[in-house]
Amino acid sequence: MTGFIRTAIAAGSALGLALALPGLARSESCPSKCTSGMVPLGVMVPISGASSAFGRPAAKAIEVAVRSLNTAGGLLGIPVERLVGDDRCDAGMATTVAKRQVEQDKVNFVIGPLCPNVAMDAAPIYAKAGVIQFVPTITTVDLTQRYPDSIFRIAATDEQAAQALGRYLDREQKGKKLTVVYSEIFYQRAIADMVRLALPVEFQTSAHFEPLLDVPGVTDRLADKLLRDPPDIIYLALDAGPLFEFVGKLRTRGIKSLLIGGQHLLSQTFWRAGKAIEGVLVIAPITIDNSQFKEAVGLLDAADVIPDLVSLYSFAAVQTWAGAVRQAGSGEPKQVIEALRHGKYETAVGAVAFDAKGDRRDVRYSVLTLQAGRLITGVEWRQ
Repeated sequence: MTGFIRTAIAAGSALGLALALPGLARSESCPSKCTSGMVPLGVMVPISGASSAFGRPAAKAIEVAVRSLNTAGGLLGIPVERLVGDDRCDAGMATTVAKRQVEQDKVNFVIGPLCPNVAMDAAPIYAKAGVIQFVPTITTVDLTQRYPDSIFRIAATDEQAAQALGRYLDREQKGKKLTVVYSEIFYQRAIADMVRLALPVEFQTSAHFEPLLDVPGVTDRLADKLLRDPPDIIYLALDAGPLFEFVGKLRTRGIKSLLIGGQHLLSQTFWRAGKAIEGVLVIAPITIDNSQFKEAVGLLDAADVIPDLVSLYSFAAVQTWAGAVRQAGSGEPKQVIEALRHGKYETAVGAVAFDAKGDRRDVRYSVLTLQAGRLITGVEWRQ
């Protein structure tokens, strides 16, 4: 899930704005009082269509997390019920699914969507109704800028990811030659631009930026160019397909540059690539040396779900929501918002806390790599 979406909404305190949202005046405060006897949790993911390849694992991860929650006694003693809407990763479906969840399912909380175009269309519907969204994977900055009082993001933003790379280079790779390779498509260009701005001064003057154009032979030509003057580090702002091809070309030529990518590399495709991708470092807002991560991976493995970025973030979204409701002692959205603004929740990806926009704060990053089918970690630091 990479690059995913500008307009700020009127200023005011988080609580003041929350109280102004129409949906927050609902009389029912489930789980204290649930008309169905269960706590409804909305889920909006692509279950059918081409994007079901990541939507289904996300839905399954949420199912596994909810089952674990219910096994432990539910939420404030009430079992949780998932109400899944299939958006097909199609913005045209956003209105239909969101309205059904608001008007018929009467949800106060939703996990999803996963796709940026769907999220931008669904967000105003949920916001108007006072429904709180936990967005697992969308990384574009604009989403929470537009809806800072109804959306809480589990992934780091593209800007945060670029800043994390800058800090890593400054801490661990001083004096090295850097090349940034990116696809010439809008969201990868945006990531490359954010990386450029976030680089330490030393790297800003020396780094090279190379677009991987969508033309025949470009991968070979760029690999040959890098062979003539190999950099110490290559940062890969590429989707899985171009990345695997490019890495293969580099290795065929014997180029030994350190290869680094962002959180988007922790995908099913990355996981399944095996030895072809071993040794590539991934800078991600995940801490894996904790009991929550290990427990989540065990549960996902048992359910035949690959513990990639999508499934781990989706699992963590359930944990974050449940933790905030417990802290609030209520399912009343305005009280849960206050808990989310001030709380910190231990999850499958580490501690999750939010800033005033609903983006993660105090993020602990890890440099991860895949080895024999398992994630291992090296350096860790807090942003």
